Amino acid sequence: MKQRLHKIYESSVVWLLWVLCYCFALHPRFIRYGFYKPFVAFIMRRVVRYRYAVITTQLSECFPEKSDEEIAELRKRYYDHLAEMIVDTLSLARMNDKRRRASTEFCLTENFHEEIAGRGVIVLTSHYGFWECALNLYLETPNHHIVVAYRPIKSQIVDKLFRRLRNNNRVDVVPSHQFMRHFLTHRTGKDGKFLIAGLIADQNCPPSKGCCWHSFLNHDSLFFDGGEQLALKYHLPVYYLELERIDAGCYRHKYTLIYDGVEEVAPHEITERYVRCLERTIVAKPEHWMWSHRRWKFPVTPDSKFYNNYKEQ
Repeated sequence: MKQRLHKIYESSVVWLLWVLCYCFALHPRFIRYGFYKPFVAFIMRRVVRYRYAVITTQLSECFPEKSDEEIAELRKRYYDHLAEMIVDTLSLARMNDKRRRASTEFCLTENFHEEIAGRGVIVLTSHYGFWECALNLYLETPNHHIVVAYRPIKSQIVDKLFRRLRNNNRVDVVPSHQFMRHFLTHRTGKDGKFLIAGLIADQNCPPSKGCCWHSFLNHDSLFFDGGEQLALKYHLPVYYLELERIDAGCYRHKYTLIYDGVEEVAPHEITERYVRCLERTIVAKPEHWMWSHRRWKFPVTPDSKFYNNYKEQ
């Protein structure tokens, strides 16, 4: 009985939060982005000072050539971006195919549809821009079903709210620890459609056999190589997705083929290509990457054979 009451409570709170999000999304665009966005940015930057030290430290370490004034300006622009992402997220409650299409511009490779026809695909993206809108690829790929991995939020209520905001019958949002099983179960197709597997590949990776070292933003950095392993095992093409901001809530989706599914490559080469693409994206407009996440919280371990192999390359 107690467990049942708890579930009813959770469902009620999730429903109430979703209604609040929907009410927020009903506000005109100029109110959401012209009033709420700068207000939230001011609160986070001046009042709460959300992860101020983490943001400042990581920006300074990644861009040692920049002056204190330039770092301060980057930090300010990052808070503006963070506030915009909050508005974008709340606005998902009222998002439909028509609004997604209006806020998305696709920049695909010339032969994109021919390259992915009749096969699965890996798409590697990052915590850059408003990554939630990466799901909009389903608008351009009617013959594929999209599955994306996400890291569950500790609060079950917030986690269920986000899953509802992301809800789409053409997209499966799967917890990271279940992603591999889900992918393998539907590898040959789901509902007659091949899978496009979307992975945010710049997650904070702990030292393990599932990670590899790369030079990235003036740091020795660990990256998950699960996307590479799937691509090599099942001969799948791999695309890098860059989300380029056009306007508030509007993004250009730029897809770059980094592996065609048949090329002979050295170990970790596909992930290295992804890392280089991501680094160029961040250096061009640093304020759109997620600097408030502690990307390098795990210490470098020179005694690790994986690290030593990386340094010898």
